[in-house]
Amino acid sequence: MIKKILIFAVLFFSTLVQSQHTDSIKTATYFISKGNKNLKKQNFEQSIKNYLEALKILENEKDSIQLIKVYTNIGVLNARLKNFDKAIIYLQKSLSHIKKEDNLKLQVLFNIAGLYTENRDITSSLKINQEAETLAKKLNNEAVLSNIYNNFSLLYNRLKEYPKSIEYGEKSLLLKEKLKLSPEITINNIGYSYLLNKQYKNAILYFNKIKSTKNKSLQRLVLNNLKDAHKNLREDNTALNYANHLLKLKDSLYKAEQKVKVASLVEKFESEKKQQQIDVLHIKNQLQQIKINNQKNIFIVLFIIVLLVSILIYLWFKNQKTKQSLRQASLKHKLLQTQLNPHFLFHSLNSIQSFIYQNKKEESLNYLSSYSKLMRSIFDSASTDFISIKEEANTMNSYLELQKVNFNEDTVFLINVDSNIEHFLIPPMFIQPYVENAIQHGIKNIKNGKVEITYSNYNNLIKVIIFDNGKGINTSNNNQLLEHSTSSSVLKSRIKNLEKTHSYSIKTSIKSNDNGTIITLLFPKKTSIYD
Repeated sequence: MIKKILIFAVLFFSTLVQSQHTDSIKTATYFISKGNKNLKKQNFEQSIKNYLEALKILENEKDSIQLIKVYTNIGVLNARLKNFDKAIIYLQKSLSHIKKEDNLKLQVLFNIAGLYTENRDITSSLKINQEAETLAKKLNNEAVLSNIYNNFSLLYNRLKEYPKSIEYGEKSLLLKEKLKLSPEITINNIGYSYLLNKQYKNAILYFNKIKSTKNKSLQRLVLNNLKDAHKNLREDNTALNYANHLLKLKDSLYKAEQKVKVASLVEKFESEKKQQQIDVLHIKNQLQQIKINNQKNIFIVLFIIVLLVSILIYLWFKNQKTKQSLRQASLKHKLLQTQLNPHFLFHSLNSIQSFIYQNKKEESLNYLSSYSKLMRSIFDSASTDFISIKEEANTMNSYLELQKVNFNEDTVFLINVDSNIEHFLIPPMFIQPYVENAIQHGIKNIKNGKVEITYSNYNNLIKVIIFDNGKGINTSNNNQLLEHSTSSSVLKSRIKNLEKTHSYSIKTSIKSNDNGTIITLLFPKKTSIYD
């Protein structure tokens, strides 16, 4: 809410540039205009520099209207950059030049109060909010007054004066409903004060009003608060239900953030590509101009220069295109690699959920401990294309430890690693889908089941064998080799991208009959990611 109000304030003041006749005022106006442009581009630090240049002139000219505008803009921008102390100083300077008791002064007071809150200076924030409250009532500005009451609610919440916090929250809510303004944040604040005051049923009444909000960040807070409220009421099933909803929402928000990051990378790539094309075009234009100006006198020399430059441009462009292709392939490879993780997470979370539903507390804690170790191993290797065989074997061991809980004691999981190959590198989590398939479709419904993974030296290669004594599979249908055809396509794409980006070729073979299945993977020997 504070950020939106601050941005609104910047845009409000940035539209008030007045035309001046003196050279100094014109210069100041020029810097203000540059500051406004950089502000729209979100180049905040450069925008501050522009406004400071204008400020040097305006302070000498004593132009109060322009000074108020520039002081406020600098204060707001420092707030955006989290420089709260500087922001407060400049907004106080702006306030000192405002002589009238009007909405402009009210807006600046409200912003200063918000900055003191951000800076955790509760005493100063209360004082400024009280001054703003008096002015808002005098001006009959109920919209700002509703936000001031909401600020009081937050401040008294931090002071643990929950009845006062609730009182001001209710005042804010009444005004927002009267003015038909969005009350969702205020409702959450009231509910949170009830929650901290241990009035859990009242808290739940407020949270239920906004639990379906379209604001996903707010919804995450509401679901977490509902979970805590029901947990404190010992309504464990309801609390668990909200915990599951919260987990799904967090996963959704995480995926959305990843999409934004990927889009940002693509946008940056396209921008760089366009700039390269502009640079090449600029060079060509320069050469063409030289050719026109000197055609009669240096025709032969110019011809040679143009020829050489053209060759260099061709080779440079070809090299850039190759690099771009490799970057794209590398990006696709990392994206494909991350697609394996959600599939595995789904099965693990189901197991955790099963323990919780069965009220097996000790098993749940043990499983969660093993699960966290495995997740750390997966996350540590997510940013690299290769890890050591020793690390990969440890990861697979953690994975199989988690799978044991789903089988009887007669089921055996084994991992064998030749000690002289532990330092060689292979792609992380590459064999996991094959191992998962061996468990889910090989030994899942048989007695005395066995899954064995063997890492061994094989001439100039690393051989990995995944054996299960299950019922066998139809090797004529590739989609049966993995639990989902998506996993099969992802692995094929990983193989292609590894070969393209690292010249790293992986060979696979499958033998299966009624006595079980043997999957053989051959990896090139690699001791460094730069090989």
